[in-house]
Amino acid sequence: MKMTWTWRSLANTALVVLALGLFLGQGDPALAAGWNCQGNRIPVALAPDLPRNQQVFARLCLPEGPSPGTVQLLVHGATYTHLYWDFPDPTGGTRRYSYVNAALDAGFATLAMDRIGSGASSRPPGELVTIEANAYVVHQVVQALRAGTVWGPKGALGFQKVVLVGHSYGSLTSWYEVTDYQDVDAVILSGASHTPVPSGVENFKRSLHPAEVDPILSGRGYASTYLTTMPGTREAVFYLPSRADPAVIALDERTKSTSTLAELSAVPAIFARPLDIRVPVLLVNGTEDRIFCGPTPSGICSDARTLIAAETPRLGPRVPCVEARVLPGEGHMLNLIPDAPRWFAVAQEWATRIVGAEKGPAPGCAP
Repeated sequence: MKMTWTWRSLANTALVVLALGLFLGQGDPALAAGWNCQGNRIPVALAPDLPRNQQVFARLCLPEGPSPGTVQLLVHGATYTHLYWDFPDPTGGTRRYSYVNAALDAGFATLAMDRIGSGASSRPPGELVTIEANAYVVHQVVQALRAGTVWGPKGALGFQKVVLVGHSYGSLTSWYEVTDYQDVDAVILSGASHTPVPSGVENFKRSLHPAEVDPILSGRGYASTYLTTMPGTREAVFYLPSRADPAVIALDERTKSTSTLAELSAVPAIFARPLDIRVPVLLVNGTEDRIFCGPTPSGICSDARTLIAAETPRLGPRVPCVEARVLPGEGHMLNLIPDAPRWFAVAQEWATRIVGAEKGPAPGCAP
């Protein structure tokens, strides 16, 4: 068989290799963009009474100039990795899908982590990878960021302020982490609410199968307690009705990761748990999120005021202020749609106004 290579096919192949390298913690397109980035493996325990014999992979990126006082800690959702926050543009030449790029341009540092059991982080027995373990691991990463034991390209760095940013299951993890440990200065919750859509949740569950039999992930030693999405299901589950580049969806499929049975079986209890968030909160959802919002006009994400009214009582009696933004017509997957820069800008404006990127006290809620 004769194979003909074109410049376009070579470029696409290089992009896939680059993305897979980043997924495995080996490549770093941020370096090529002139950013200062460093991969880290942070030792963690799964619970306070257990040894720190696990590792979290996380990539610290710094903006140009003096080191900022604030870092945004980025926590991805189920079956994703830290790549969700710095996704390559398959068409090349833009940073359209990079939340990291937007945060660095605003003067913040970022730490995008692979949740425990995901991506290049340690893979404990699946029954131990629970929402509580996720939250405790994130807490330890926050401690490391404040203590100066996370490395940048010029050495270890400590940060005065931490903004916790979650998407989907990463937002649910953030609910627990902020409630249990009270150790961050603000939290951004995207792609989540306390009003899940039963049909959307059921569609997600039906899309899952054991990672050990998946064409992308088989042969990597996954136990049967680790799950991923079946081939060809990610668009219907995560994207629709949003518009999305088919090349983005294809690259998303090739770089997908896992979730565990223990993470997913606890979902009803997660929504029922009382929260105690005591820092400013920004909520960001698509109006048509089929997992967490339901269709407009009846859905809680129909507008920002409705979303605030529905969510604020669930965040706890001591939350000082809550703001919200909704993306009209968009679904669950906020970072990987053409309109992603719109919500990136909203997040950076809010973080700058509420916390500030520089060293010094956080401005806090508007009077």
